[in-house]
Amino acid sequence: MSIPYTTNIDLQYLGEKMTKEYGFLGVPDYSFEKSGRNQLITLLEEGLMPDSRVLEIGCGVLRVGYWLIHFLDKRCYYGIEPAQERVRIGKEHLFSTEIIELKEPQFNFNSAFDTSVFNTKFDFFLAGSIWTHCSKNSIKIMLDGFVYNTNESAVFLTSYLPARLKKNDYQGNKWVGTSHESDVSGCVRHSPAWIRSECEKRGLTLEKLSRDAFDEQYWLKITKQKASKSSLKKKYNRVKKIIKSRFY
Repeated sequence: MSIPYTTNIDLQYLGEKMTKEYGFLGVPDYSFEKSGRNQLITLLEEGLMPDSRVLEIGCGVLRVGYWLIHFLDKRCYYGIEPAQERVRIGKEHLFSTEIIELKEPQFNFNSAFDTSVFNTKFDFFLAGSIWTHCSKNSIKIMLDGFVYNTNESAVFLTSYLPARLKKNDYQGNKWVGTSHESDVSGCVRHSPAWIRSECEKRGLTLEKLSRDAFDEQYWLKITKQKASKSSLKKKYNRVKKIIKSRFY
């Protein structure tokens, strides 16, 4: 059962309020509502349905989780986030108790990007502004998780910042940016050629989406197989109806 979005909640105001009360929570507050909504729309354009099982890697304060938990059916939203306090803040400020009880979102707080913890096969992985902070080893772990913990038709949407020069291609092993262990902000870039190589090693297809992501980042779409033209047209028509009926 999908819950329609209502206009009696000022999501942008709540995002700014949380930042004012708790300090920086991992996402810019000036684009809180818009960035979360745009990620949902991108997922819809890639075939998201109410009964899709979605794993958000680094769900944080639930900027995207707000939209997904309302849209998806019961127990279809899953989130991994080591900064457990951010999830608590998001749940308390963005959701009613009734919605949490109705939708039963599932959370895990491991910091190893272990996507097997839910013992579930997912239809979507979402990693918004995670590859802009993590190491190459962490990206490899996420790609392996996508191979083993998703259905054959699954889609992995991840945002990133491309490293155009070799000197800007992050080679470190640590998370760069605020987290459950750090209050220091920062971002990293990764080579598009390196990402493509790692995808090809696992038999995955990589595509850069024409739609901009958010916060000046770019979308990458990773799949296990190339979709046929007929399936793409069918998906497009189905998604167009959902977007038109719910968001415009």
